[in-house]
Amino acid sequence: MNKQNPFSLYDFLGYLIPGALAIYAVLTINYIDKSAEFNLDLFIDKFSKVNLENVFVFVITAYSLGHLLSYISSITIEAYANWMYTYPSKYLLRKEQDNQDEGRRHSYWKKPFLKNWKYNFWRSILLILLLPCVVLDFILGQSLGFKTLYRKAIDPFLRDAILYKVIALTDKLGLTDRAGNNAIDIEKHDFHRIVSHYTFENAKQHQFRMVNYVALYGFLRNSCLIFNVLSWLFAVQLARDFSHHQVLSRAKTILLLALVCSTYIAFMAFMKFYRRYTLEGLMLLVVDESIIPKVNFRVKENVATF
Repeated sequence: MNKQNPFSLYDFLGYLIPGALAIYAVLTINYIDKSAEFNLDLFIDKFSKVNLENVFVFVITAYSLGHLLSYISSITIEAYANWMYTYPSKYLLRKEQDNQDEGRRHSYWKKPFLKNWKYNFWRSILLILLLPCVVLDFILGQSLGFKTLYRKAIDPFLRDAILYKVIALTDKLGLTDRAGNNAIDIEKHDFHRIVSHYTFENAKQHQFRMVNYVALYGFLRNSCLIFNVLSWLFAVQLARDFSHHQVLSRAKTILLLALVCSTYIAFMAFMKFYRRYTLEGLMLLVVDESIIPKVNFRVKENVATF
């Protein structure tokens, strides 16, 4: 992958397709809102009669909107995931019991609440904005244990092997303290940034797979944001109809429930590929024969040292 195309897989999955999906979704909602009855055939026929100039404008608009969606989803969906569940490089290398204990102790807000009111205020705003996703995440993910499908530690042997190689890599790169000691605390150090850069440069036969994972979790993160926004829009429409003493549309209600479920499904899929991308980089480091650890290695709790 030394030669890259002007447009990568991420440009299509991460930007163009989500942008196009958002445009069509907004147009569809506007059409449904203004039409007494929704006719799918007429809707498709209306938007299929476009010329080349309109297609060009649509592609540019969708691609630009996709960049905006990608940024917004990174500071909302991904931020929520990291605040609620921490980074995959953290929970992957914890012992399973440590993950469970951390989950019981974990608070979404910083304490004391008033002392960190600005930080907690923005987290509260984020919870409100992502309410369709957050509600199902709390019910299904937290209460019913669905989070084990996408937030699970690896077995102790692989955990020790990864820490083994992470320490050896940092030692090889000369990343030691002033006393020459080398220690990695998985809770404090952003070691995965080093690992991902190293493995991407030195495992070129696996670069395409890593790029695929990034494209997939970017696409799913953006899709989660789109479904979340659409859920809010349909909820507002139903609330408006209710306030005007209109009979609630069964079709709109079913569609709202489908969108809320789609939001959480996209979130789970995003978390799945977010985890897979991280684990891929860690496992490539493990099988790298050029990284030879020292013999006096030990793992104590979540700290690996030489």
